[in-house]
Amino acid sequence: MKGIPSISQYALLTLLTGIAIMFAACGSDEEYKWESWEATGSEATVSVQSEDGTSESLEAGTTLGVYVVNEDGTVTWVNATVDQYGNVILPPEALTGKTVVYTPVQPGWGQAAYNGTPSFYVKADQSDEDDYDASDLMIGTVTATTAAARAFTRAGTSISLSLKHMMAKVVIHVVDETGIMDFRTASLSLLRMKNGVTVSLPQQSVTTIGNSVSDIEMQAYNITDRRLSMRAIVAPQTKEAGEELFELTVPGTRRSCMLPTTAEMTPEQTYVYQVRYTVDGPVLESSYITNWNSAEEEADFTIRTDK
Repeated sequence: MKGIPSISQYALLTLLTGIAIMFAACGSDEEYKWESWEATGSEATVSVQSEDGTSESLEAGTTLGVYVVNEDGTVTWVNATVDQYGNVILPPEALTGKTVVYTPVQPGWGQAAYNGTPSFYVKADQSDEDDYDASDLMIGTVTATTAAARAFTRAGTSISLSLKHMMAKVVIHVVDETGIMDFRTASLSLLRMKNGVTVSLPQQSVTTIGNSVSDIEMQAYNITDRRLSMRAIVAPQTKEAGEELFELTVPGTRRSCMLPTTAEMTPEQTYVYQVRYTVDGPVLESSYITNWNSAEEEADFTIRTDK
């Protein structure tokens, strides 16, 4: 009968209606998922950058202090932990704001530290690796726009965030030429070193506290009976020629060594001293400046016998 739809027309109409509803539901669901992801934060891959262009991952479990400067100028502050893949989850504000991170996290810094000048001190006893690591202040920053953050997300990758060492490092290699020393029971301390800085997180910079000094016991990371390699982290500073640099203590003897030339110790750099231990005591053989991790190898000069 004319004017009355057939059964097949009803079926087609029902099918088309279902397809329209399905597409509408899919579009709504995707929008919801995006908003839900955005609320959880932004993933960042964290590394430590060296001046030579190389980088290394932060150890899993490292805690970072995170400050995000929002578009309205307010600061969001949280702590975040590096996961086993070298990533951290930043606050959602990091999608559009400037992010500054630092480690090791300092008790009492909190949110107010961002616009202040908090103090940081290296440990006086760095013979333990944990205290050595606790002396290694690092700061990094990244600025992300909303468009960039969404592009990162849709590509399935993360924002890159690099930190830099803000302090200086001293490495001392000693070889025994007397044949009678046993360095396995030795200790070595840097003498009267500046040990503190004030920190500007917005500028990612430090200023050495001039009147804060201490002796710093170094960490032995490579030691045998006749060879000794030690390291310690210090505040950026100048050590003048003629100043005592270190004191080496072995049961029954204690000897010091002076700097023959002035040393300008700056952030990110390692100051390496190669020392021969003779019958007259320690003698500075040579010195050089290198990048943060380049000097942590066995002393490359030959043991020789004094006449």
